[in-house]
Amino acid sequence: MKRFCLFLLALCLFGMAEAQVGIMRSSGISSVQKTNLQDLGPLTKKGNIYYYHGKPMKQAEMVQFLNENCAEAYNYYRKQHKIEMAGWGMFCAGIVVTMGIGVPMCVVGGAKSDYYEDLRGKTTDPGLREQYYQEWGKYGRIWDAGLGFCCGIGPGITALVGVPMIIVGNVQKKNAHRVYNSWCGSEEMEGNSAEISQFELKLISGANGLGLALAF
Repeated sequence: MKRFCLFLLALCLFGMAEAQVGIMRSSGISSVQKTNLQDLGPLTKKGNIYYYHGKPMKQAEMVQFLNENCAEAYNYYRKQHKIEMAGWGMFCAGIVVTMGIGVPMCVVGGAKSDYYEDLRGKTTDPGLREQYYQEWGKYGRIWDAGLGFCCGIGPGITALVGVPMIIVGNVQKKNAHRVYNSWCGSEEMEGNSAEISQFELKLISGANGLGLALAF
C-alpha cells in the first residue's frame, strides 16, 4: 500500500509537469513570442496592455469595452474566467483533502498503530496480544488510507484538475480580443479574419510514458 501511494504521488507530479509543458507549447507561451494573425485587428494586445485602434486599455477596461460592444467576446471572456475560478476551487479542494483529511489520518493512524504495536510487544497475555494486534491492524489501515489521500487523491485533484483549469482559463480569457476581432471587428480588419481558439485536454502517450497536454 505504501509503495502504491508513493507511485500515485510520482504519477501526479509527472502528470502536472506534462500538463504544464503541454499548455505552454500548445498556447505558444515561450521565450520567443510570435505574431499571430488572430492578434491583427482593431483590438490588439501587447504584453498586458490592449489597444483599440492604438488607444491603450488595461484588462479591466478591455472587459468593459467588450461588455458594451460585443456580447460574443464578453460571454467568451466570462466563460474562461469561470473556468479559471473553478480551477482555483479544485486547487483548494485538493489542498483541503490533503491537509484536512490525509494528514490527520496519517498522524492518528501512525501514532495509534505504533502505540498498540509497542503494547503487544510488552505483554505476555495471549488475549491481550490478540486484542492489541487487531487494534494495530485497524489503525495501520487508517494510516494507509491517509497516505493515499496525501499522496494520491489530494495532489491529483490539485495538479491534474485544478492547475490545468487555472492556466487555461487565465490564458484564454486574455485572448478575448481575438473573439472581438472575429465577431464584432471584422469590418474594421480590412479582410483579415481570425478564428476563435478553443482548448482540449488530451491524454497522450510517448517514449517517456503517459502525460496530459492542453491544445488550443
